[in-house]
Amino acid sequence: MPSIQFLPEILPSGASPDASHAQKVAETGYSDSLRKLNLLDTNFAYRQKAMKTADKMVMIEDMLKWCRAVGYQSPDFDPLNAVHIAGSKGKGSTSAFIFAILSEYQGQQNPIQKLGLYTSPHLRTVRERIRIQPTNAMPFHHKPLSEEQFVEYFNDVWDRLGLTDECTEGGPPFARFLTMLALHGFLQEKVDTAVVEVCLGGRHDSTNVLHRPSVSAITSLALEHTDLLGNTIEEIAWAKGGIIKPGVPVLTIPQAPGATCMLQKLAAEQGAELTIVPVHPEVETMELGLAGEFQKINASLAVAVAATHLRNMGYSDIPEDITSAPLPEKFRRALRTASWPGRCETRECRSGRFLLDGAHTVESVELVGPWFAKKAAQQESSKRVLIFNQSTRDAFTLVRRLRDSICRSAEGSARDVPFHHVIFCTNTAWERNDAADMERASMTFCGNLGPENLNLQTQLGAYWRGIPGEEMTGITMVRTVEEAVRCAGAVGSVLSDGEQQPPLVLITGSLHLIGSASEVLETLEEGLYL
Repeated sequence: MPSIQFLPEILPSGASPDASHAQKVAETGYSDSLRKLNLLDTNFAYRQKAMKTADKMVMIEDMLKWCRAVGYQSPDFDPLNAVHIAGSKGKGSTSAFIFAILSEYQGQQNPIQKLGLYTSPHLRTVRERIRIQPTNAMPFHHKPLSEEQFVEYFNDVWDRLGLTDECTEGGPPFARFLTMLALHGFLQEKVDTAVVEVCLGGRHDSTNVLHRPSVSAITSLALEHTDLLGNTIEEIAWAKGGIIKPGVPVLTIPQAPGATCMLQKLAAEQGAELTIVPVHPEVETMELGLAGEFQKINASLAVAVAATHLRNMGYSDIPEDITSAPLPEKFRRALRTASWPGRCETRECRSGRFLLDGAHTVESVELVGPWFAKKAAQQESSKRVLIFNQSTRDAFTLVRRLRDSICRSAEGSARDVPFHHVIFCTNTAWERNDAADMERASMTFCGNLGPENLNLQTQLGAYWRGIPGEEMTGITMVRTVEEAVRCAGAVGSVLSDGEQQPPLVLITGSLHLIGSASEVLETLEEGLYL
């Protein structure tokens, strides 16, 4: 087994020495909010409790109790005119497409003046989960809550729940607290429409306190989180379909027969009209803002959902038969310009071309395979490297299905050897361990699977070595993403003219991994990575 390299400490860029007193106060307040947030139960701890809870309705009952403590009954969220989105994969991309389309119809004289977006998890900062757009002239990456807004609404929720540094017992865990903060912030900011992505599941999810959304959507369903949601596709559909509300239109895509039947049953019970959305003819041939052939079904669902919502909001120029009618120019423009970090994202760095995708289910890694194979064919002379981690699902099945998918789709040498080097790491970004990453500490905690424990990575390395044809592939296990990126950058090739050819690096398996990789690569791009 290769030895584990310990790299020099790399310090992040800090505030400038001449930062104003006000800035320093704001930074202190934000840091204090993050510190308090990390006192709450981690996602891992809450998941362990949930798995032992026989009657999972208590998860919604608790959420409603916390809402009342903050000052809200479930119908109080109706003015948000929410677009509620559940599914196993494609939720984030579909939300991004919907948000982009609705942005085109935003304006002072229009029914939608201010837009909100709630998603999870975050990649870099927890504020990414809660985006508010007062005007569509604002760049997407500027829309997360400001630190000042976050502190204000955090303190509102914290104080109303009666939480203290000494006692958070009985309060919501990390992710559920953030859902409450988002809904509270949206109401305080007078958001006209909130696009709300389910965190996990649907029926018992924290976002299911929404009383009457404008429209509900269910993206592609697959077997995932089976320890909480069930072991069959029908059970998964029952859990996800729990967001269907009486009389509220619900849209989905073609699913496995068992899943479709379950969704039809649930919709009938609720008196909700269920529409199954095919790929739109124009989307089929359009170049989308989000790369990957699989985004076409997400974009088509987004078109139908956005159209339904816009009609509900009083926009009269939206085609009733949007799934087959010519798309309005605003829809086309939104689909072409939509962006979403960590989904089929390419980052060019001096040490290589890095392809990032947060795929973490069997179905999603099988879709990433053809995307990577296409990139590999365009960069045939480059060494191919994989950086991978997944700590809560069957990592072995995921990495094998990823490899097989690439082999099926690839041309040339990648068909037989998809990667020249494979690197298994944890989700921890930096080698320095003197201070935890306060923005991601809670959601990346996985019990004893921290950066000091490389048991899983060692097992993955042995598993890969045992795959027929992979006997000569380089395999490395490292503690952090920082080390993984450095190791990948060293796997270059020399062309016939002596020029150094940077590697093509795929990073996938976990959104948490993508978040850490984004931070490391951004530091590299800024020239701070020595």
